[in-house]
Amino acid sequence: MRTDKLAYLWFQQIPQGFFTLIERSELNPKNYTFKSVELKEAAFRLDAVFEPIGNDALTFFVEVQFQRDSMFYARFFAEIFLYIKQFPVKRWQAVVIYPSRKVEQENLSAFEELLNTTLVKRIYIDELVSIENLDPSVAIFKLLLESSTTVSSTAKDLLVRAPEYLDFIERVLFYKFPTLTRKEILKMLSLQEEFEEELKKTRAFQEILEEGRETGLQQGLQQGLQQGLQQGEEKGKLLSVPLLRKLGMSDEDIAEQLNLPLEKVKQA
Repeated sequence: MRTDKLAYLWFQQIPQGFFTLIERSELNPKNYTFKSVELKEAAFRLDAVFEPIGNDALTFFVEVQFQRDSMFYARFFAEIFLYIKQFPVKRWQAVVIYPSRKVEQENLSAFEELLNTTLVKRIYIDELVSIENLDPSVAIFKLLLESSTTVSSTAKDLLVRAPEYLDFIERVLFYKFPTLTRKEILKMLSLQEEFEEELKKTRAFQEILEEGRETGLQQGLQQGLQQGLQQGEEKGKLLSVPLLRKLGMSDEDIAEQLNLPLEKVKQA
């Protein structure tokens, strides 16, 4: 599921968010290695393991469980103890992140004593405080549960607080709106104009401007990338395709912006 992939990326790219979520923000992510582990002897995989580097700190076994599974705890604890059998672990804690209590398996009688110890921490995202009151590193994860009607405004507010998380916020919006292009996502975040202005400052854009002097596109480029290219001749437009690719534009976006057939763009 795409949600699982986004959760994995959150662990990987914003580990401080995980430690803040479990109320251990004093821990330094640099003292941990993060990995997904496939265990021998069984078809088991631990999705997230935060393993301490060279000290007696806790090893964290983490699962993000967004769907009900009546055998979840049996499998999860089996994976943990198999890991402990195969790898040296001094101290550990299991962390399960649920969207809500409704997703947790119903029959807990076989695991109640273990679940009620400090060895296990269960987190229900919908019971956290509102996004605007959360640390941005955690709020960005809660964004996954926002409805499609509110996620764009919430994402914009979060971006103001934590612009360094733009890449992950974009990924969440792509997950929520899979049919939108990156340009549409940026527009949703009110970033289109700012993005284009920043684009014009990049070295790649300056290379296009220099090339434009040789291809007859200089005047159009000086008036603005989009307008200039639209007014250029087809030959000049096609000459600009490789350079636009350097900017990270897809062939589909280039074809749309230059008003050219996609087939010709792919051949350029």
